[in-house]
Amino acid sequence: MFTKTHPVSVRAADLKAALPGLGKLIPRTPSLAVLGCVKVEAAGPQSVRLTATDIDFTLGVEVPAAVEKGLLPFLLPLPRLRELVTGLRSDEVVPLGPVIKAPPVGEFPEIPQVRTPGLTLPEPVVTSLLRAFACASNDPTRAVLRSACLDTSGTGEKAHRIVGTNGRHLFSSNSMHLPLKHSVILPDHPLWHWKPLAETRPWTLRLGKDQHGAEVFRVEGRLEDHAWSVTGRLLDGPYPNYRQVIPGPDQFTTTVTLSDVALEAITRLVPRLPGKQLANRPVGLHCEKGRLGLLARGDNDEPWILHPIDRGEMKGPDVTVFLNRDYFEKAAAFGLHRISMSDEMSAVQFSRAGDLMVVMPVRAIDPSRIERPPLVPAVEQFAPSTKPSPRPAPVVPPQPQAPPPPKPDQPTKPAKTDTVVQPTDPLVAARQQVAEADEALLSARKTLKGVRRSLHAARVQRSETKRELGGFRGLLRKLQRGRKHEAKKAS
Repeated sequence: MFTKTHPVSVRAADLKAALPGLGKLIPRTPSLAVLGCVKVEAAGPQSVRLTATDIDFTLGVEVPAAVEKGLLPFLLPLPRLRELVTGLRSDEVVPLGPVIKAPPVGEFPEIPQVRTPGLTLPEPVVTSLLRAFACASNDPTRAVLRSACLDTSGTGEKAHRIVGTNGRHLFSSNSMHLPLKHSVILPDHPLWHWKPLAETRPWTLRLGKDQHGAEVFRVEGRLEDHAWSVTGRLLDGPYPNYRQVIPGPDQFTTTVTLSDVALEAITRLVPRLPGKQLANRPVGLHCEKGRLGLLARGDNDEPWILHPIDRGEMKGPDVTVFLNRDYFEKAAAFGLHRISMSDEMSAVQFSRAGDLMVVMPVRAIDPSRIERPPLVPAVEQFAPSTKPSPRPAPVVPPQPQAPPPPKPDQPTKPAKTDTVVQPTDPLVAARQQVAEADEALLSARKTLKGVRRSLHAARVQRSETKRELGGFRGLLRKLQRGRKHEAKKAS
């Protein structure tokens, strides 16, 4: 099963599942050759651990494998691992072993070992943590906001919070008790959005210190046969006082409660609305007489078009507030169905149970210039009712009857015609078609990108095949020359 150069055998499906996560830590052009490699080492007699790091974060993935006894760790460049699985079926086996061009394993950065007892983070805490990371800042100059804060400063049985903010919107989740001795600030990283991590429940959190005395963390989980761990350093410094940003309940004058069907319709409608290229990507929340609608337009010189959503439970006066559409769509995706507002210049709060999101409004040009074309509400367009429709009763054709003769003193009335349905505004229909075309173009670009990747992999495989064929041809020529030489000697 093993050879001297290939002491590890891994299923292609297991290796393919781990490569996307490892790739989130390895850039295309690493600053050091060793940072472009994956460390391969035995995790047990029937498993192997694959480790990648960018110095700040480290990901380790354990996958089932056949491992030679006494295996020594070695490094493999990530592009080489990707080449090995290109074109293979899921059930095929990939042999792994040291390569000549890889750096020595001793150059791989040392990973902090955190051996403290683990704290179990249940499903609600993990979900809140991922939502806080989704609301964290991307600004490299504000490191403390590129994080999620596990705040234990609140007093009470369930007064701890998980918070994430970028200064324009803030997510906070309370009604929980975190088993921590002090507050913790976990740094954000694209790795948190890797599907195996996001789908694992529960997580195990370990806190400790490295050899230099810096506070480090280790998050562990297991999804089916794959175990993973994320190690990194905690952020220092105080987290901003987010409590002063959260409005009190007495500061709102209008509250709208939406159904889950309406939230689903919003997440499907917002990406189709025009105006994505405008500054702050504005969309208006228009609450009027118990109905919620969205305002959007393609250019600043056009009127705002009202797209009806649904009727909701509304308390308070009518109000219109403009927000960044990305934050509004995120709140709907989180299931925050209660919208609390006061005026067009004050923050809007989305909430549900112990979760809330505070979003700062944006300024809009000509906010009162609104057109109301006869559009179908989003709940009917994107989320039709799932109730089975009743069977129609059999239609019995009526028997033809002769019309009664007209009276001599009354003129004959013309027959009534069906009411002509006025077509919708052609400009609105054209905008909707443009939005659908944009969505189709985006999908086509993604497909083309995948085709390009497959073509590149096929070219790499073809070049390797040509190289191997060239070697075989050279060997065959040598054999043929040797046979001719032996034949001449014999003659």
